[in-house]
Amino acid sequence: MRKIGILGGTFDPVHWGHLLIAQMAASQVALDQVIWIPDRSSPHKSRSSLASFEHRREMVATSIADRPNFVLSPLLSNRSGTSLAIDTLLYLQKSQPDDRLYWIIGADAFQTLPKWPRCREIGAQCNWLVAPRPNPGDGEWEKMQVQTNAIGRRVAEQMALFDVQIQWQVLAMPAIEISSSQIRRYCTEGRSIRYLVPEAVITYIAAHQLYRSPTTANS
Repeated sequence: MRKIGILGGTFDPVHWGHLLIAQMAASQVALDQVIWIPDRSSPHKSRSSLASFEHRREMVATSIADRPNFVLSPLLSNRSGTSLAIDTLLYLQKSQPDDRLYWIIGADAFQTLPKWPRCREIGAQCNWLVAPRPNPGDGEWEKMQVQTNAIGRRVAEQMALFDVQIQWQVLAMPAIEISSSQIRRYCTEGRSIRYLVPEAVITYIAAHQLYRSPTTANS
């Protein structure tokens, strides 16, 4: 039986924080594979993506190219729903029933799980690996773990109201002070994003003039 991780997101753009979460999950749970799923849109975000699905998918592909246990979703080419990660989970459950599935997710997204349209359908179909997210300016490791465990208990209680029992655990990892919104802002301002994203992503963003204001794009 293989252990398969699922990491979905808008990845607008993908950054070192995403890669760290995937690696920590793979190491701590001994995952055989992590499937990356750039979604066309996210079920728990109202903001429209600033880069096209094709650009975001390609940036993920370049980021994981040298990591054989990181792969793109097999459904990327023929699915266009609002939640490709959910479709992928259900696809894997049917096509590879002997595999154990793990959904890798940030604490902020995990706490919205009870509001997802298909939460009852997927809640108990996988194990949830929750990455702690610090409050701004407060990266104390123990406090992050306590806060994220509290979120996990609340989510489990809320899902139990739907008669769904979930399995979850908090990943032990350092604070990640990187966000895609920060990177987009830096690009708009013409600032360096080196050390925030892989070198291949820097090259891709520059080549396609992504996240640039008209001023920086024409300079």
